Amino acid sequence: MTEYVLDTNAYALLFQVPKSSAGQALEHKISSGGFMNFLLPEIVSMEIHSVIGKYRRGGAKGGYEPCSRQIFQEALVVNCSNKCITPKRKRLTRNEFKGLQKMLTDIEQGHARIKAQLLPLGTAEISYGKLLLSRHAESFAFGSHDSLVAATAFIAKKAGRDVTLVTSDKSLKAVCAQVGIAVFDPSTIPPVAVAVHVTPAAPASSLDLVADSAGPSAGSYDQAA
Repeated sequence: MTEYVLDTNAYALLFQVPKSSAGQALEHKISSGGFMNFLLPEIVSMEIHSVIGKYRRGGAKGGYEPCSRQIFQEALVVNCSNKCITPKRKRLTRNEFKGLQKMLTDIEQGHARIKAQLLPLGTAEISYGKLLLSRHAESFAFGSHDSLVAATAFIAKKAGRDVTLVTSDKSLKAVCAQVGIAVFDPSTIPPVAVAVHVTPAAPASSLDLVADSAGPSAGSYDQAA
């Protein structure tokens, strides 16, 4: 039986409000008997907890700063004279923060309708992640976080588990293809007719920041010539 390993972007899809077509496709894939079951790399869990901590701290006051980019102007390359806007980062209230923490803990301990089984980050995963970086970082936009996600899935596969990594990141998908890790990209699946709905245990505004923190679902894909 196939087990699905979620990367950060895929995990964030479960918290989107309203649900995107990719989120619906993922829920449809991992749902059975009214529950969602999947595998979660420990590095992904750490990242999400780091994100909600950052939003609890707040700190980004917003403002303007000179743009550091260069632009074309009448066929000449010149420094941009515009100013960039840094948006203000809203601080989570204590209740929102505690609600998110409880939701994530319930998910990881199997006490919710969304059930994640953590895949540990150990010496084998770190060693293989380093190997992946040494072999593929020169060809793809493939960083340390993604290398550990891929390594976690690979070690689980090596242990005899039938795993598929869920990701929409193009570089991560390319590296997985190189090392024989099966991939499911929910962004490529047409909207499903029947979506599975799970009521979150935290305010929608709080869930949005978790989803937004993962960045663009398509990821980056820079292959060297």
